[in-house]
Amino acid sequence: MKKATVSLAAILVCLAALAPASELGFGPRLGFTSAGSLDQVHFGGHVVVPNLTTNLHLIPSLELGSGDGTLIALNGDVVYEFTELATGGWGLYGGGGPVLTRYDGEGADHTDFALNLVAGVTRDIRSD
Repeated sequence: MKKATVSLAAILVCLAALAPASELGFGPRLGFTSAGSLDQVHFGGHVVVPNLTTNLHLIPSLELGSGDGTLIALNGDVVYEFTELATGGWGLYGGGGPVLTRYDGEGADHTDFALNLVAGVTRDIRSD
């Protein structure tokens, strides 16, 4: 487990280091999971490494979940920004990537490695 976590974190840090610091973006993450008997609030942060190629971005993130147990997730998402659909500062994106999770709670603990899918909406809040 430790070896896999360190390896994935090292890969994500190396990829993020390839972009000039002036091009990196940062942001918070917040969410809620309700699946069966699991209810959790998630919070964390992400780094956006823009333009791996046109409209393709690497977004490594770390999330912590609390509620029914404790969840730690390390994500390495790659997303495509649908700029052709953007209008008025709003945009759409979709993609996915690897996720390494560690869950402790309710007498159980386990570590999982999986692939996830993501989709979302963005809003440009920069003032010109």
